[in-house]
Amino acid sequence: VPEAVSLLQQHSDEAKILAGGQSLIPLLRFRLAAPSLLIDIIRISELEYIREADGALHIGALTREAELETSSLIHNRYPILRDTSKDVADPVVRNW
Repeated sequence: VPEAVSLLQQHSDEAKILAGGQSLIPLLRFRLAAPSLLIDIIRISELEYIREADGALHIGALTREAELETSSLIHNRYPILRDTSKDVADPVVRNW
């Protein structure tokens, strides 16, 4: 995470974050975005979590939609998230 943040600070407007690519890839394809640097964060495991802390639910930026459907915490305490996550995206995207 510190390395990704450092790259963003160094390259500011020239850099874009790439995780799954569902939002950025179409922009690149239609030439609506042309960053000179892509920062791939998909392997930063610290950004993939589902947990409760200080009375709040925390979901990491890289947590897959499919994980919301199978999480015991979500199932027991936040079932509406489990139920609605099935409607958010295509199954391929949810498991990406």
